[in-house]
Amino acid sequence: MAASIGLLAVATAACGGGGGSGGSPASAPEGSGGPASSAPSAAAPVESGGDGAPSGTSAPPSSMAPVQSAPSAGQSGTGQAAAAPSRCTADQLGLSLGAPDVGAGNIRYDLRLVNKGAGACALRGFPGVSLLAGDGAIIGKPATREGEQLPAATLAPGGTADVTLHTLNKGIKGSSCWAAPSLLRIYPPGSKDAMTLRTSQPVVCGDTFTVTAVRSG
Repeated sequence: MAASIGLLAVATAACGGGGGSGGSPASAPEGSGGPASSAPSAAAPVESGGDGAPSGTSAPPSSMAPVQSAPSAGQSGTGQAAAAPSRCTADQLGLSLGAPDVGAGNIRYDLRLVNKGAGACALRGFPGVSLLAGDGAIIGKPATREGEQLPAATLAPGGTADVTLHTLNKGIKGSSCWAAPSLLRIYPPGSKDAMTLRTSQPVVCGDTFTVTAVRSG
């Protein structure tokens, strides 16, 4: 009986030690599938923009001043340059022939062109000049050019420009002369329209008949 009571006491003691406190769960072994508390993650790196500044961060405003365009070379301070006067045409010109200038066997006549128009015009170059008979036939041949090209002559309304017709005295170069003209026909430089002046001069001798370039009158 005493032995039975002793064994029962031992068994009871063994059961009480295995139960523990009953309220505290045993610690889970390492590596178990229980949830782990995550450590605070490090701040994610900020991506840089194409210019090296972090994206999302405003770059300082540019300090570039507005660019002002310079005026073009063709513009002046007062606007566009005035247009050059147009070429004088036959219908806006008048004609007159001066008295002969005789000297050293040469005869020269100043042929004057007058601007009858309301606006300025310009002449540059050699006119075409011929002598005509009463029936319109050409006497001899048109005048050839003498001298050099000259700067353009600008004729204001009423303004003038001159050319010089040149021939020789009879007998200076041969003994023949052309017939006296009834008309003088002139083509202004650059024009296909002719002007005519009724005159009996010049009488060309020695087959010499020349005209100079237009010059300011």
